[in-house]
Amino acid sequence: MKDIVFVSGHKNPDSDSICSAIAYAHLLFVTGRYNAVPVRLGDVNKETEFILKRFGVEIPVLLKTVKQKVEDLDYDKVTVFSKELTLKTAWALMKQQNLKSAPVLDDHSQLLGLLSTSNIIEGYMDDWNSEILKEANTPIENVIDTLDASILYLDKSLKTIKGEVHIAAMTGEEAMKRIHENDVVIVGGDRDEAVEHLIEGKVSLIILTGLLSIDDALLNKCMEAHISVISTPFNTFMSSQQIIQSIPVEYVMQKGGLTTFSTDDTLDYVKEVMSETRYRSYPVLDFMGRVVGSVSRFQVLNGMRKKVIQVDHNERGQSIDGIEDAEILEIIDHHRVADIQTIGPVMFRAEPVGCTATIVAKCYKEQGIEIPADMAGLMLGAIISDTLLFKSPTCTPTDTKMAKELAAIANVDIKDFGMDMFKAGTSLVGKTVEEIFNQDYKKFSFGDVSVGVAQVNTMDIEGFAPYKAEMLAYMEKVAVDNHMQFAMLLLTDVINATSEVFVAGPRPDYVETAFKIDLVEQQASLPGVISRKKQVVPVITDVLTQ
Repeated sequence: MKDIVFVSGHKNPDSDSICSAIAYAHLLFVTGRYNAVPVRLGDVNKETEFILKRFGVEIPVLLKTVKQKVEDLDYDKVTVFSKELTLKTAWALMKQQNLKSAPVLDDHSQLLGLLSTSNIIEGYMDDWNSEILKEANTPIENVIDTLDASILYLDKSLKTIKGEVHIAAMTGEEAMKRIHENDVVIVGGDRDEAVEHLIEGKVSLIILTGLLSIDDALLNKCMEAHISVISTPFNTFMSSQQIIQSIPVEYVMQKGGLTTFSTDDTLDYVKEVMSETRYRSYPVLDFMGRVVGSVSRFQVLNGMRKKVIQVDHNERGQSIDGIEDAEILEIIDHHRVADIQTIGPVMFRAEPVGCTATIVAKCYKEQGIEIPADMAGLMLGAIISDTLLFKSPTCTPTDTKMAKELAAIANVDIKDFGMDMFKAGTSLVGKTVEEIFNQDYKKFSFGDVSVGVAQVNTMDIEGFAPYKAEMLAYMEKVAVDNHMQFAMLLLTDVINATSEVFVAGPRPDYVETAFKIDLVEQQASLPGVISRKKQVVPVITDVLTQ
């Protein structure tokens, strides 16, 4: 499967932004060019929701950023270790998987520590004494497993090693001067007399080497004294060497002060942390705090950028967060060429038409791909929305012609569908001022200054009166917080082809100059003005750039 390519409209998406992203992603997928997935950068408005429901298409998934995250990397999905695992088994697994480190979990599957090959090597180089198994609280199962031993008798009270480790290499009396209760003794050779002395000394475990055994009478004495007896195939030297490897990894692993990353961490953050630390690899945790693998410096340096196709915009400020870290493959738009920057050459298609969906529909026809009824319906809705049912000055004969073709495929009446769509989308009932202002809001920059322009299509401008005071207060805050010259809201009546403008911020005079109007209580009428792109932005640009 090819890498996923996200097809995205702009922030605060309108119908064209959403519908064009869905339709173009479908075209790219069916033609096999990309594994394209449509996404949205914000909530869909009521108009767009009506269009999607009308043609049975799901709302695209919300994508908040295209910054690279740990979850996007090909990090190691390593086998995690339990804290009781022996050093012997851990070393074997790490060699087998060519690992330099491995996370160690507690009884609740949470990260407890980090075991590295250097931990193990440093442990052997340290001055470990005969009490090392006791200090490491080594389970008896670890000893049996590490020595590949057979159990002759295992006392139920022996859970972990509680004494020192000795090798019976001298006479019984001399040995007993050094051996104490609960100690572990490795016995080499046929030494029944030594075993007798060990029983008297109340040791906890006797290890017979070379697969030797003891007679039943002597074993019964051990059992009566609650002394466990095991037999290993290793000789005495190997037994003394191997038994150290029964220590649980918890004893030698790195604890506390662990540097970990979440799957949701951005690569910028990861690189910053890695520049201040010097570990070979770092544990990766999921949102539940469970270890899912480890990530190395090499994997971070070789992370792949996310791939994006932009429709209905080419301005950085309207693009998804992190766009500077993504690879833009294509741009399909019907706006001015703005300030977007790309890493390399891209396929850039911008046409002076009223709607991006018109261009997308042309792409279907140019490539000889039959337009499905649902995709035709979405693109028709987008064209009607952007051209205000062909009344906007941005509307071209190409938009009108394409809309008629799409309506035939979708089997809908353009006027009836358009009126139903506008009624569904223009109702302000139940909305907050934030929702009204931000449903189609764009910020524009002109050199060192910037302004904000929101547009809301409504068939009931008079019904906005109860919102006015609260809306102006909100717009004032937007302007001040974002250091803008002004924030303006256009309430556009698409049927009667007029707009009412509301202005807040430190420089409302710019709006008065641009439209040759006088604002009364921060409000004025703009007859015939219905297009932000063609009738609002250009005149504001002229004033601010003079």
